[in-house]
Amino acid sequence: MNKGIPYLLAALSTLTVSAGWMAPVLALFHRAYACLEAGGGLDLLRLRCEPRPTGLCALLAAWPFWMTAAATALVVVLAVRLPLRRRRVSVA
Repeated sequence: MNKGIPYLLAALSTLTVSAGWMAPVLALFHRAYACLEAGGGLDLLRLRCEPRPTGLCALLAAWPFWMTAAATALVVVLAVRLPLRRRRVSVA
């Protein structure tokens, strides 16, 4: 038996297993690209393509972003405006 045949079989079995793993992943990438290209939004939890909201619905759908931005701005303003408390260091 040729010494290279076990390596060839190992390479072929590795390619077969990796192809079985890559096929669903590549299909998901293709589905996501087609969905985004059509102007929709991909829901990764349900794996569905949903149309993007427009107008007032888009503003209401983006409330987590605006609440996070407002909370971050509030923390930054409070961090800048409040005076620093200095600890007293006692020298014994």
